[in-house]
Amino acid sequence: MEKALELIKAEIRELYPYKVDETCCAVKLDANENPYPLPDELRDKVNKALSEASLNRYPDPYARELKELISKWLSLPEDFLMLGNGSDELIQAILIATSWGSPAVVIPTPTFSMYKITGLAVGHSVFEVPLDDSFDIDPSAIIEICRREKAKVIFLSTPNNPTGNRYSDEKVLEVIRESHALVVVDEAYGDFSGKSLIPYLNDHMNLIVLRTLSKIGMAGLRIGIMAANPALISELDKVRLPYNINSLSQAAASVVLKNMDVIEGQIDAITSERERLYDALKEINGVTAYPSEVNFILFKVKNADMVHKELIDKGILIKNLNRQGRLENCMRVTVGTPAENDAFLNAMENI
Repeated sequence: MEKALELIKAEIRELYPYKVDETCCAVKLDANENPYPLPDELRDKVNKALSEASLNRYPDPYARELKELISKWLSLPEDFLMLGNGSDELIQAILIATSWGSPAVVIPTPTFSMYKITGLAVGHSVFEVPLDDSFDIDPSAIIEICRREKAKVIFLSTPNNPTGNRYSDEKVLEVIRESHALVVVDEAYGDFSGKSLIPYLNDHMNLIVLRTLSKIGMAGLRIGIMAANPALISELDKVRLPYNINSLSQAAASVVLKNMDVIEGQIDAITSERERLYDALKEINGVTAYPSEVNFILFKVKNADMVHKELIDKGILIKNLNRQGRLENCMRVTVGTPAENDAFLNAMENI
């Protein structure tokens, strides 16, 4: 048994896996999902498309219809796009393609944990640069480490998970201009801020922008989007797994993308509730809430572990981020429906 485990790379054996909290609660506000289901009329259209899918055949390997719809949605030519089984597959593809020599990746912290987990798994050294007091990046420190370590990839999640803020565009552009690495700007939450660095793709060969359909209501479909210079897309596409977007996901996502007015209405409802939730959290004694441009709010309490447990006892699940450092006693709550947000606020006030 032990000899079999020794065949696994040491860096992987030392990793802590990405943990999904499966605690069953009536109010689930831990995963940054869109709380609104599709309306019945749109759901019927999706069901019809699913019923017509040929499950005995492999899916379209290039997801042509879906890519065409995403191209129109993002106002980008199709050759600028590559689709993945969630953004996680695209992150992995970038890191696999750059894992030659003595590969290194630079990430600000705190940020999305899969950059580090996947980087270490495929053989990169990972260098972390703390965010400043405003949760913004330090371009000079990132560029210095990137040059010193000859890093091939820099990940910048903006808006950032779990802090909820966008990094300064000027600081991000400085990193893109001054580093010789691929700069991956992960805009998984960009739809809630209404801002994007996609317009800069034509100016910077080393810029990659990631988007996703997961946060805006299609988390179950696992559709990630990579946008970059066509020459770069062509190389990265060589490590994409064949048939990576299944037929059902292609069919359902295509229907929803043809009805984006529904999703845009839900995004408006979420951003409106976000402001109400933020204002209410600020008024609760013992809570420090941080400004947000996403569909969740980071906040700090005196004893996060205790608050997390008591919320679960009240049937409410949020994300406990408590660990030493910048996230000590911090928690993250997803913006839910008005009723879910009220239940959470009432529980917090009681606690």
